[in-house]
Amino acid sequence: MIQRLPLKILHFIFVICLLIYWTVQVMKSVGYVTHPFVYNHLNDLVVIPIVATIGLHVIWMVKKNRQLRVGTISLLSLVILYSVYFEYYLPLNNARYTSDFWDIVCYAAGALIFYIAQKLP
Repeated sequence: MIQRLPLKILHFIFVICLLIYWTVQVMKSVGYVTHPFVYNHLNDLVVIPIVATIGLHVIWMVKKNRQLRVGTISLLSLVILYSVYFEYYLPLNNARYTSDFWDIVCYAAGALIFYIAQKLP
């Protein structure tokens, strides 16, 4: 029997984040000119909710308990991991990447969006 997924708002936000990510990638590939925020920061804003939701589903599959939630320490760790890797390590080792404080702010904002969404009934 298929059980209904809890956290409907979180899953709605997850789908919206995937659509935003996909739209930005398509816009980049066709060379569409838009506001710099879209290409420079929008994907950074949606990546943490996408990764955290996938991680939550993995936790549910492993533990077989859909009452579990991603904690603040795990979200903070995810933000730090992304910040160190994409804003420190990669810019030092690959000219394609640049370090930007606002990307870290976007990672943190995405984590906050996820955290609030999973706390809503």
